[in-house]
Amino acid sequence: MENELKTLGVSIDGVIRDNIRQFDKIYRKVFVYNPGLVNMDENYRFVDKQMTQDEEDDIDKIIKEKITLPIDTYDLTNHYSFESKEALNKFYYQDYAMEIFGSADPIPRAMDYVNAIQFFGMREKLFNTVLLSKESEMSSSATFHFLAKAGCKVRNIKFVYDHVDKWEHCDVLIDESPDVIQNKPDGKIIIKIIQPYNTYDKADFEFNSVNMAYNTEML
Repeated sequence: MENELKTLGVSIDGVIRDNIRQFDKIYRKVFVYNPGLVNMDENYRFVDKQMTQDEEDDIDKIIKEKITLPIDTYDLTNHYSFESKEALNKFYYQDYAMEIFGSADPIPRAMDYVNAIQFFGMREKLFNTVLLSKESEMSSSATFHFLAKAGCKVRNIKFVYDHVDKWEHCDVLIDESPDVIQNKPDGKIIIKIIQPYNTYDKADFEFNSVNMAYNTEML
């Protein structure tokens, strides 16, 4: 019976979608670079005018004031200047949701491997697969756009309001969120995708990418 199968959950952010890199790109575009100097290519190089040394110094100063790298904690307000967490959430999940969630790059080959994991589970009748993501109303449509571009073939997708709510929908979870890892319910399995901000969080298994986690013996 299908309802007797265990469910494997796979987080989208940090596993399939490179949302942090895209967040950094949009943050710099909005808060760092002078809107009056708009002739830049996608790498923020000036195309039609040469930057003066004073302009370069001004930009370097703003970056040092507003951005603290590396991102080795899960709280982005520790690394990007915002007036409050509410302001961060508004920027992230509302004002620039499409630019961040819809336009982020997929982590190389990750979607292909997740599609393959689903296919294996279905073919062998071993487990169901569900994609899971913390979303708002604005970012959810952007995420569907991202998944379409990435070539997603996973049949089951669920959005939650908090990371820990992902556990309500699966028995085994591939994720990178410290909140998810630290709140694993008894009897369930967490497969950690290693990131600088979850180095010290203990997991049942850990890998550098979902590509490496494609090991049918553990599923």
